[in-house]
Amino acid sequence: MRIAVHRACVDPDRLPFDAAERKGIGHPDSLADLVADTFSHRYSTWSRHRFGAIPNHWVDKVTLVGAAAEVTFGGFDIHKPVDCYLFGKITDRVGSTPVPVEEIFGEVIANVLPTALGDGRILDHVRLHVNNTSGIAVDHDARFYRPQAAEDVATVLAVESVANDTVLCTGAGRRGFAADLAVGLERWITGAEFQRMTPAVGTDVKIMVVRVGSVVDVTAAVPFHPEVVGSWKAYRGCLADVRVAISAELKSLLDQDPRARDVTGLSLSLNTKDTPGRGYLAPFGTSLGKGDCGAVGRGNRYSGAIEPLRPASCEAPAGKNPVHHAGKIYTAVAAEAARLILVETSVYAEVTIAARNGGQLGDPAHVLVSLERDVDTATMTAVEQIVRGCVAGAADYSNRFLATDPLTLFREGAHP
Repeated sequence: MRIAVHRACVDPDRLPFDAAERKGIGHPDSLADLVADTFSHRYSTWSRHRFGAIPNHWVDKVTLVGAAAEVTFGGFDIHKPVDCYLFGKITDRVGSTPVPVEEIFGEVIANVLPTALGDGRILDHVRLHVNNTSGIAVDHDARFYRPQAAEDVATVLAVESVANDTVLCTGAGRRGFAADLAVGLERWITGAEFQRMTPAVGTDVKIMVVRVGSVVDVTAAVPFHPEVVGSWKAYRGCLADVRVAISAELKSLLDQDPRARDVTGLSLSLNTKDTPGRGYLAPFGTSLGKGDCGAVGRGNRYSGAIEPLRPASCEAPAGKNPVHHAGKIYTAVAAEAARLILVETSVYAEVTIAARNGGQLGDPAHVLVSLERDVDTATMTAVEQIVRGCVAGAADYSNRFLATDPLTLFREGAHP
């Protein structure tokens, strides 16, 4: 492993401008990420309990195809249900013991959609599809793909679990102020308290924050349940109430963040596509209920936000195997290394890990560390030690993955 450390980045809040976006928990892309990662989490948990290890699998191509619906003020009709597709190589049998792939997928859909939307009615309008492409190839021992006994899962994977692909994964020491504001506002709008107080509002929220100098501009898209809003006038009334509430919460978030002390201007734009008689109505509180689709990798990045001015991994972690899928593991490792560098040295950092297909997980080819300023020898040594410590834990990533449910992580503002 070659570690290169140089002054090569800028703290996002020192830039003259910044921009970030957060897709809410009810957004179709967020739902796809959550379904994929929750399936992998439950598949892995079930398999570890049954076999003592996690068989080969990946489902990072989950796609949710929206319902065909007729939506009006006061109600909606569903003409075609939501189609939930699970694609990927999935070990569905160990010897004579079947792994209940379809059952796990059904349980995941039944848990994720109602929890994320706060509305279980969508389950009356879903269809499930599983397309398992698992076979045998000469790049691994045949038992890697088709273990004949529980012992095969642990023994074969112990030897065969090397980086599954050539990847470039990055992580930053922290989110910028714009991203933190977007995440904080989305979490508040889709949180239990606001949803309880404002039952007309759904969770397919999108928040965009642009900071230019000391001026902050916030754009929010907030959906309304059509059956709760009976007319354009009622919609406008609800929207006005929501605007007041969001404005107050924005001011509260700014008061809590010391980085906002220099903010001289704040503006809020809400549901900017609206025209008289036309508003953002979404069955079940999500545009998935009216034809929009969701796919893994199109939603928030591992940090919990989309920051186009930060380096971004080329990988979509959700649904990847936590045992040897480098795109999942190194994204987490890079983020952790960058975070610890900031915590332990007070230097903002961005970390990039370049790994080759087949490389040992604890020994990627290159780690590139960008620092915001020049540092002394002692700090340089500390940075390298942090990197080595984080990379050394890469092979044990599966334990970290299984420690927390993906829905909980999303609620906390992080991956997925």
